[in-house]
Parts: sequence; C-alpha cells; structure tokens
Amino acid sequence: MELKLYRLKFQNAHFGVGYLNTSTMTFTASRLFSALCLEAIKNDCLDEWLTLAKTDDFKLSDAFPYDAQPYLPFPINYRPKEKLSLATLHEDNDQNKTASQIHFLPLDMLPFLANHDLDVTELLIEEHQLAQQSIFMKKGVDPYEVGVTRYRTELYVLASASPLLERLLTSLQYSGLGGKRSSGYGRFEYQVMELPDELQQGLANSKASAQLLLTTSLPTESELKTVMENAYCQIERSSGYTDNPNATERLRKEDLYKFKAGSVFSRRYKGMIVDVRPTDFPDPVLNFAKGLFFGMEV
Repeated sequence: MELKLYRLKFQNAHFGVGYLNTSTMTFTASRLFSALCLEAIKNDCLDEWLTLAKTDDFKLSDAFPYDAQPYLPFPINYRPKEKLSLATLHEDNDQNKTASQIHFLPLDMLPFLANHDLDVTELLIEEHQLAQQSIFMKKGVDPYEVGVTRYRTELYVLASASPLLERLLTSLQYSGLGGKRSSGYGRFEYQVMELPDELQQGLANSKASAQLLLTTSLPTESELKTVMENAYCQIERSSGYTDNPNATERLRKEDLYKFKAGSVFSRRYKGMIVDVRPTDFPDPVLNFAKGLFFGMEV
C-alpha cells in the first residue's frame, strides 16, 4: 500500500498523559487507531477496518508536528558532544542536557544531525513555539482542572492510503480525538498529501545502519531476539480504560510496554496489533503496535 501524509489541523485538544491537568502536543498511533475503531463501529464497518489494519502492508505512524515541513521524532541517542572536553566540560554537558529535552526534528535538519552540527538551543526554542499547553479550571459543583494544548501549527501522521481510512477520518474529525471531546476539544480538519522526496527516501531505506522508529510499537517475540543488537531505545507503558460503546462499564486494559517513537534500531521489525482486553472482557481491545521506520545514514 502507498503511504500518504495526512495533515491534521487542530485548534485545541486534550491528549492526557496520566493526569487530567496535563496535555501533550502529539499522540501515538495506538490512540488514533483506537478512535478509528470506534468510528468503524458507528459506521458498521469494523470487520472491514480490522481486516485492512491487520494486513502486513498497512502502516500508521505516531503524530508529529507539521510546520511548513514534516518533523520527525528526535533520535534518543543523539548527543551534540559525544566526547566531552575538560576545557569545555560545563558547556558540553549543557548542550547534551538541552538535546535531551527536544522531542522533534525538522526534516531539513537531518544533514546537520548526521554531522553533529545541530543548534540544539535554537531547536528547543522553536519547538516550544509550535503549541502552548495551558490549564483551565472547569467550574461547577465539583470544579476540576483540564490540560489543553492550543496549536500554532499542524500535526501529521503517515498512513497507508485507503478510501476506508479516509472515510473513518472524515467521521472522526467531527467526533474529535483525545479527551474532553464533549467540551469541544479534539476536532480537526485533515488533508491528504504526497510524501516529500526526502521523507519517501528515508522510509524506503531499509538498509541504513540507523532505523528511526516512527510508531510507538513492539516487535513480535521472534523479532525481539534480532532487533535489540546496537539498539538505543526508550520504553513507554501503554495503559488506560476500555472505551467500547457496547460495554456496560469502563474497565482497565492490560498494560503493554512498547518502544517509543524516536528509538533507534539497526534493523526494522514488523510489530503487531495486540489484544489488551481486561480479564473476562467479551470484546477485543486492540493496541496498534506495528513498526514504521525511517532509515538514516549516520
């Protein structure tokens, strides 16, 4: 299947990270996949959607910023100063600490990444300007705080193009993505674009020595034995509660530990879709954990 770039224009959204008063700028492929499953249930096409999603060729990335160009996840193993000098030890440490706070990298900065010539201070300043996280107090009998992200730019995901996916995205843009949708958060507009050449080349480069993970995901047990050699990875726990309209109550899903986007491997893996339904829960609760990679020459 051909990969397309889906630009998503949000005004504001609540993408929580464990607490109601927090909100991140982006979201994982699994969050989007779960929302699309709910739209498929509403549109009576869940079986068709799952058949498509489970094919080997179907890919879906996490969301990343789009500001005149796509951003990629910042490689977790990048350090501006790999070898520290005693003469500049303090400055070198500061540079490395700054790099550890960066989450995203503009596509046109890749050559500077390979040459260890990034201005990480400027990158961090620019990243903070992409969106603003705020906390709002909701009044009522039981007042509470809600974390909200307000966007100054757009997001995008990469996905295998299909009429069914676009049909579900069209439905989802009115339902909204993320939390507190009843308050109007999470609605968006989307458009489909061809991939920029540089992005297309990296996605096709499966022979590169460094494979940047674009989807928070998990290799199969057989793949795990081969992909960990020379890997630089960060693990993220995926948890939460069921949100099935056919269920009578919300139950806690099984925890799933996955490699976070931005991890770097020496080879690619396919990954899988994992059933994380609670014990004795009648319906599948699926977590999207299939890999998508960008090959980098470093």
